[in-house]
Amino acid sequence: MNDDRPTYAISKQIHTLAYTDTRGQMIELYGEITAPDAGGKHPAVILSHGFNGHFSDFPAECEHLASRGFLAFAFDFCGAQRGGRSVGRAADEYTPYTMIEDLKAVVADIKALNSVDASRIFLFGGSQGGFVTAMAAAAPDMRDDVAAVAMYFPALNIPDDWRRAPARHTPLMGYSIGEDYISSIRALDPFTVIGGFKKDVLIVYGDRDALVARKYIDRAVAAYGSRAELKVLPGAGHGFSGPDLDRAVTSVLSFFESHL
Repeated sequence: MNDDRPTYAISKQIHTLAYTDTRGQMIELYGEITAPDAGGKHPAVILSHGFNGHFSDFPAECEHLASRGFLAFAFDFCGAQRGGRSVGRAADEYTPYTMIEDLKAVVADIKALNSVDASRIFLFGGSQGGFVTAMAAAAPDMRDDVAAVAMYFPALNIPDDWRRAPARHTPLMGYSIGEDYISSIRALDPFTVIGGFKKDVLIVYGDRDALVARKYIDRAVAAYGSRAELKVLPGAGHGFSGPDLDRAVTSVLSFFESHL
């Protein structure tokens, strides 16, 4: 971390935004802003949760970022979890593409806040949220808006996993997956897309991750080339806690601070 940067008290507030998606559905996204108690404009980090996750999945990341001067916004993808607070899309209607739409809408909304420096928008995602973050950042209409990307164990294996699975409506980890999700993700090859993001990328990965094989992380690093930094946590799995979480958060914070 840059020890020359001040440390701030922080505050939290609920933040919602609405947009019309490409299906013509009115989507209302629910999330929480964690921000420094200081005036002026701040760099912003948008945090995307994993499969069946929630906006509340990254408290340590949000609080540490805000204490160092970043505005952090974590939100619920619409239709993508049990008990989610975003509304407007049914569970069997959400797909990788609807999540990318949600994230693009969030970026546009957060950029427009008076308290945000629109030239310093950063993306962060974990697991499926990392997959979506990588895909969205590479989109032609997003590349110029994003200053850098950090991810925990991005689940770039998801398309391969579903190509080996039955193409039918099925529950996974206690949550129903619709046929639209399965058919669309089966057709995706993220490694032909993500390299379109030409700025710096940090990937934090545990070498005992049982869900995302190391070969997918290595392929991501190859797709990004010299712009990628890989931080491997020995003994960590798919999800960080304790000292592993401390190291992961420190890595992400240092990475974003280096781009200010």
